[in-house]
Amino acid sequence: MSKLVERPIRDALRMIAPGPVTLISTMFKGQPNLMTASWLRPQSLSPTLLSIAIHPDRLTHELVTSSEELIINIPVYEQMTAVHRAGIETGRDGDKFARLGLEPVDAETLDSPRIDGCAGYIECQIETRFSAGDHDLFIARVEYVAVDEESFDGFWRITEDAGKLLQHLGADRYATLSDAYQITFEEDDAS
Repeated sequence: MSKLVERPIRDALRMIAPGPVTLISTMFKGQPNLMTASWLRPQSLSPTLLSIAIHPDRLTHELVTSSEELIINIPVYEQMTAVHRAGIETGRDGDKFARLGLEPVDAETLDSPRIDGCAGYIECQIETRFSAGDHDLFIARVEYVAVDEESFDGFWRITEDAGKLLQHLGADRYATLSDAYQITFEEDDAS
C-alpha cells in the first residue's frame, strides 16, 4: 500500500461511493419534476424503507413535500448526459423532462411519472422527513418495484450492457461497474 494522506472531511462522501446514481421524479398539481440523486440508502427491510437526501432549495424538495411521493428511476449509462444535466438545471425554468430529452411515462401506483428507458423503478410514499444538516432526509416506503429483466435477476447484471448502471464518483465523474464476484466456501471436510 502506498502512503496514507489526510483528505478534507467532505471527501468521506465520495469515499463511500460509488453507488448507482438515480433520477428522482415527482409531481404535484400537474407539475412534474426530476433531479439527480446519489444520496440514497436502505433504512429498513420490514417495512421496506429507503432514505433520500434532498436540499430544501430544490424544486423536487417542494414537490415531494407536497405530494408525499417520489419515484426512484435507475438510469443506464446511455442516459449519462441527461442525468448530469438533471443535477445542475432547475425545473423552475419550464419542462425539465423535455429540455433533457427524457420521456415521462405513467407509474403503476403513483401520480408521479416514471422516466422511460431506465433499468429500474422504485415507487415510494413518504413516511417522514427531517432535517439532517443542510439537506432534509426523506424516509420513503417502497410501494412498487419494476426492473428491466435483462438488467437485473436478483442482482444487477453488470457484465451485460443492459446492467451497466451509472455510478456517480462526484462532480462530473461517472463510471460503470464491470466485474462481479461471488464468494464461495469449500465444504468443511473435517465434519
